[in-house]
Amino acid sequence: MSDTKINPQINRGISVNDQVKPKELNQGRTIDDRQYIPKQFKDVAASMEQQFAEMMVEQMAKTVDEADSEGGGGMAMDYYKSLQKGERAKALTEQNNLGLQDMILNQIYPKRMRNEVALRQYEAQANRIHQNLPSYKIDRKTDTIEMGKNDSTPMSDEKALSDKNESGGLQ
Repeated sequence: MSDTKINPQINRGISVNDQVKPKELNQGRTIDDRQYIPKQFKDVAASMEQQFAEMMVEQMAKTVDEADSEGGGGMAMDYYKSLQKGERAKALTEQNNLGLQDMILNQIYPKRMRNEVALRQYEAQANRIHQNLPSYKIDRKTDTIEMGKNDSTPMSDEKALSDKNESGGLQ
């Protein structure tokens, strides 16, 4: 007889399949919380990233030796280079590869506030502030300035907000 031991597999009523991975909770769903960020905050984050990218492009341009045969190029060349620098920074910002917009948005509009309820409350408050701001009308004939209530259109639908106020919604 040989010394080999036979280890029969013990079946305890539990079958395990190593090929199948457990499903993640958010599998297949990507949550886009940027849809609940007010446009003003997105614009601020984009402009701050663009300013940073413009400074970065400017510093990068300083490291390159440019041999100008005309002795500098003059004001027209400086203007062209500033436009080119701005467009390069804009392209970097639109691609959102730097990741600064996300970092800035996390600071000025935290993730815990990124939901539909918070966005609606923000819009309602902005509309109330907008409606209460005074407006100034200038009469060109008499050179007088008349102050009155702001009667311009609000940022979102005013009727929808008034309906929610009556039904116990946002105030």
